[in-house]
Amino acid sequence: MVRWTQIPKVETPWKKYYPSETPQQIEYRTITTDEMLKESAQKWPSSAATFFEGGKITYAELDGLATRFAAGLQGMGIKPGDVVLIDLPNIPQFVIAYFGIVRAGATANPIIPLQKYAEIVHQANDSKAKMLVILDSLYEEYLHGKDLSAMKTVKTIVLSGLAEYLSKIKGILGTALGKIPRMKVWPERAGDIVYGRFQDILASGAGKAVTPHGLDPRNAIACLIYTGGTTGTPKGVQMTHFNLVSNCLQGYNLAVTQLDGIRSSEGNGGMVAVLPLAHSFGLTVAMHLGIMNGYTLLLFPRPPTRISDMLKVAAAQNAVFCPGVPTLWNKLNQDPDSPKHAAKLTQFKGCLSGAAALPFDVKEKFEKMTGALITEGFGMSETGPILTANPFKRPRPNSVGVPLADTWIKIVDIEKGDKILGSCPHTEPYCKEHCGPDEAKYIGEICACGPQVMPGYLNKPEETARVLRKDADGITWYYTSDLGCIDNEGYLRIKDRKRDMIKYKGHAVFPREVEDLMISHPAINEVGVYGMKSNDVETGEIIVATVSLKPEYKGKITSDEIMTWCTENLAFYKVPREIKIVDELPKSFVGKVLRRVLRSGEQQPAATEKKE
Repeated sequence: MVRWTQIPKVETPWKKYYPSETPQQIEYRTITTDEMLKESAQKWPSSAATFFEGGKITYAELDGLATRFAAGLQGMGIKPGDVVLIDLPNIPQFVIAYFGIVRAGATANPIIPLQKYAEIVHQANDSKAKMLVILDSLYEEYLHGKDLSAMKTVKTIVLSGLAEYLSKIKGILGTALGKIPRMKVWPERAGDIVYGRFQDILASGAGKAVTPHGLDPRNAIACLIYTGGTTGTPKGVQMTHFNLVSNCLQGYNLAVTQLDGIRSSEGNGGMVAVLPLAHSFGLTVAMHLGIMNGYTLLLFPRPPTRISDMLKVAAAQNAVFCPGVPTLWNKLNQDPDSPKHAAKLTQFKGCLSGAAALPFDVKEKFEKMTGALITEGFGMSETGPILTANPFKRPRPNSVGVPLADTWIKIVDIEKGDKILGSCPHTEPYCKEHCGPDEAKYIGEICACGPQVMPGYLNKPEETARVLRKDADGITWYYTSDLGCIDNEGYLRIKDRKRDMIKYKGHAVFPREVEDLMISHPAINEVGVYGMKSNDVETGEIIVATVSLKPEYKGKITSDEIMTWCTENLAFYKVPREIKIVDELPKSFVGKVLRRVLRSGEQQPAATEKKE
């Protein structure tokens, strides 16, 4: 056990009001993430580790499967530090693959299952991945028939089927009736890439010992989480084992001291895993924290069509906790069947809400219906992801709470980021929209430090240097690019989003990433992508793209044809809902496309938008 010693010299207004029962400094374990699984298997061997469509895997079985997968990978030449891509939804194979990869000493690199060919290729090449583990139906939809040699370092593609861990009856009937998406004939080779089967890797590792990797958890990279960051260019966030284990312990410290009955639920409760495990929020809170507590991971590859079915499963499997987003809570509130299932929740204690602002009425209605408390938090992939959370017993509406244990927040000036701003002097419990006439003294860029902050982006030294900066005392701070203030009781208030980031139905969309993908269209000369507010609260913002065409394509292609191309090549949440064709895009003196001008509508579509 170790203490976090990098303590900055900044004001800490939250300390005075911090819940007395919740420690502000804790001890941390220097273990790998798979050791959390190993320890839970020793404590609760017969408890269910995963629940998926009626099928269960115990902790002893899951630990054994992870060991077999790790041994199988090592037999295939995977070495410590190698990168293995995981393109799987929330199914048992994801959990087995992840813990098997890190147990082998390799780095797991999850892919959001909505990603398409160009996005998968970028992530594979940027991380220099050696292997891709993918669901057969995702392979068939996004990679089959494509130029796989574009993934320059991938040597093996491992296929798995959805039915492999379904209950026997569901697997047989679902396959026979064609209700389970699957690829009927699996390929064996494509150029230099060979194919493997998930179950064959497990079989090859049976009875074999895993060669110890001897990695230092404080420095070894457990996983890469790809994010657009603040610039939109997809970057690999490096998360060490220590980052992830520390963030779990920080979150546990808050929950166990704020929610009654958490300790007694360990080893016999459930964790709702409806957020993608490939996302940092789902990976840390649902999977890692769930495994650490000995919970059953209630796996949902996607939210149920009838959303109240999520509560039905949660009640039947003794769910204790659920991470989610405001849209999820709102949909559950609106489903007429939710109350009858919520009434059967016997040990549902709490939920962590993130990704967007949580309306107070949504929180209040959900808590009244389920009896569980929702706390709103703040963070990002670069920070494990949790930095702050509202204490369950002392929440503040319109805030994202106080820093977790051993986490510090400061607000700095927007221009250079070297001047620390003071706390907002508000005394009322409900923060106003503005901090008064002197708000410029209090609102600035949010910076954070703590054991959960990443060591940097993969192979991006300039980007890393921009967001990770040392202060005069040598303490490293992460500059979030989010704007906010700290109120007089130390609660963090978010005032604005990352510059130009678009929120579409809860998904964070970065304009530059969409632009970089669209510019590969042969007809597009220039492109500017931006968000426009939608009348639909759940939609949030719609994505709009304004493009200019290469001379030889003017008058020969329509916005509808470009839209079709985008639909085929981008994940659905990144596809522009409106495409405008103009003669020329407005640009700054240095040639940068001015999104604010496009957003304001000053640039009108040209007559070339429609094909004659």
